[in-house]
Amino acid sequence: MNRVVTKAFVMNSFPWKDRHRLLHLLTPDLGLITAMAPAGESFRSRLRAVTQLFCYAEYTLTCKQSRYSIQDGSVIESFVSISQDLDRLAAASHAAEVFSDVARNDEPQRSLFELWGYTLNEIAEAGDPVFIARMGTLRLMEAIGFSPRLDSCVICNSRLDGPLQFCFREGGPFCGKDLAAAGGETLMPLSAGAASLLRHIASAPLKRLYRFHASPAVRQQAACFADRWVEEKMEKGYRRLTLLDQCPDFVLPVAGMPPEEENHDDLSQPV
Repeated sequence: MNRVVTKAFVMNSFPWKDRHRLLHLLTPDLGLITAMAPAGESFRSRLRAVTQLFCYAEYTLTCKQSRYSIQDGSVIESFVSISQDLDRLAAASHAAEVFSDVARNDEPQRSLFELWGYTLNEIAEAGDPVFIARMGTLRLMEAIGFSPRLDSCVICNSRLDGPLQFCFREGGPFCGKDLAAAGGETLMPLSAGAASLLRHIASAPLKRLYRFHASPAVRQQAACFADRWVEEKMEKGYRRLTLLDQCPDFVLPVAGMPPEEENHDDLSQPV
């Protein structure tokens, strides 16, 4: 029986049999694994704190025939603010579903692990956690090789810096003279600000990934683009944000938005 010590995020947690819990853990070196927390459902269990959804902890595991069991654990960050807020909980649940679909077992997932850490931390603190979840899953697509083309025409390769007419079938935009090549397919218009924001999400270093200013109109366009791009590339519909989309009163207002964000359609980054 092997002993493993690893840091991990709890991506899913559910009861199993006699007061045990099963956890889906995202680890940097083992990928996404399933581990049992013996008696983790009990209020007196010393493991109860490290079985909470989205908890970040260090775990001591035993492994026998690829089956993991938690022997001990210590919480590093509990992300309590997520469990106490509907927007944050829905946002984190949506992002966790997409990340879990991408993660693989028994393979190092350090880049994915780091992206999830930055994304979860931002969801816990940002004024617009739902938007952060959408941008995080869009960046995840880039990380696994599904980055949209946003800088040049897919037909003639001419550089495009202004508004775009994006074709999801081709994975990129058409310039004005090549619009006929769309063949009747409906294109998604993206303002210059939305295109700039999407380029930032695709290429920014993780420490600056969520450091941007964007108007509500830009955010709306980028959110619609991200939802469609992720669903098409994953070949799956994600519905955890549907309730918030249908009931906008549940969505938190963007806190602390600088006044200039309300009146222009651009993207700016701090130096």
